[in-house]
Amino acid sequence: MQALEITHENWNKGIVVPGFQVPPINAFLEGRLINHDPEKGIIRMSFPTRPEHANPAGFVMGGITAAYLDNIPGPLSVAAAGGKAFPITLDMHITYFKPVPIGPDAIAEARIDKMSRSVIFTTAYILGDNDEVLVRAIQTAKLKHI
Repeated sequence: MQALEITHENWNKGIVVPGFQVPPINAFLEGRLINHDPEKGIIRMSFPTRPEHANPAGFVMGGITAAYLDNIPGPLSVAAAGGKAFPITLDMHITYFKPVPIGPDAIAEARIDKMSRSVIFTTAYILGDNDEVLVRAIQTAKLKHI
């Protein structure tokens, strides 16, 4: 499969790659593409952290961070599959190392660990200062070919 690049121009039009729309949840999460490297299988996005995202301790609620990390492997997988398949999550495991603060954008990165014709393994991170890993999600997805 020939990987396709996710461009800012297409992303801003709501397109991951031709034939695939940006997931509708992205509008709610307000995810913005920072960059995508199709050769390395890495995507980086930012998400605003708002006061209404806070848990009682004043940090971004774990479910919101999980949504950020569940949002970005999908477009990465579609691009890696050359727009010929989309992922269906089979398993996602999240580890919270440090809280994500309210205020600065959450920077999230996903990378492909391994991909076959039928399954893709990804790891996604929310990064803090100096790219310190705050939250990590390990995801396994089935690739549904179209």
